[in-house]
Amino acid sequence: MKIKVSNVNNPNWKDVNVKSHIPAELGKLSELARNIWWSWNYEATELFKDLDPTLWKEVGQNPVLLLERMSYAKLEALAKDEVILRRMEDVYSKFRFYMDVKPDTNRPSVAYFSMEYGLNHVLKIYSGGLGVLAGDYLKEASDSNVDLCAVGFLYRYGYFTQTLSMDGQQIANYEAQNFGQLPLDRVLDENGDQVVVDVPYLDYYVHAYVWRVNVGRISLYLLDTDNEMNSPFDRSITHQLYGGDWENRLKQEILLGIGGMLTLKN
Repeated sequence: MKIKVSNVNNPNWKDVNVKSHIPAELGKLSELARNIWWSWNYEATELFKDLDPTLWKEVGQNPVLLLERMSYAKLEALAKDEVILRRMEDVYSKFRFYMDVKPDTNRPSVAYFSMEYGLNHVLKIYSGGLGVLAGDYLKEASDSNVDLCAVGFLYRYGYFTQTLSMDGQQIANYEAQNFGQLPLDRVLDENGDQVVVDVPYLDYYVHAYVWRVNVGRISLYLLDTDNEMNSPFDRSITHQLYGGDWENRLKQEILLGIGGMLTLKN
């Protein structure tokens, strides 16, 4: 979220990150929500659902948004619910046991690059079979404890939803994703600033923020050019999956290949 500082001649925008206040007793829910591991663990998914079944449906089965939208009174009540607390501890202990197993350093490490990843419908960075396959690769790599990291794009508008006009024509509707309400985190440097990758294009640079999605044991790094360091044309590189003209498609491929390698080197 951005707010405008008043009483100045020119707009002075400040970034403000807003997070809901989770009672300490429920703190482990936040950690679980921010690792997409919950999406292929039935007990974790059912735990989030049972916190508030109605709200769970309203937020599209998004645990990050669920915790954000839940009233503090409701959270306080859950913090005193012995059944919920026991279930949380059980799921969290299984999660920690899973996460604490480290890859065999004698096995080769793998870098996986893809334009799309179908991990869960909450994270709209895929459109079809290729994305679902790539997402399944990451989940299986995590379960098999493969030393793998992945690189892709954080699309501002993700995939479109389809409606029909009065004369039966398809209309593509794009809805912007709110990154603060998704199971992902900014990658920060030693000063606490978000990491930026500077990718060379002909006679100028495109600047991409780096985000991370925790896919079980796997780190998926996502590049995002929708920032004020770039021109409007280059901000749109990561607006839509396979979006724009052929020039934009080429820019996407350069960003994934060169930007992805620079990300891993950093």
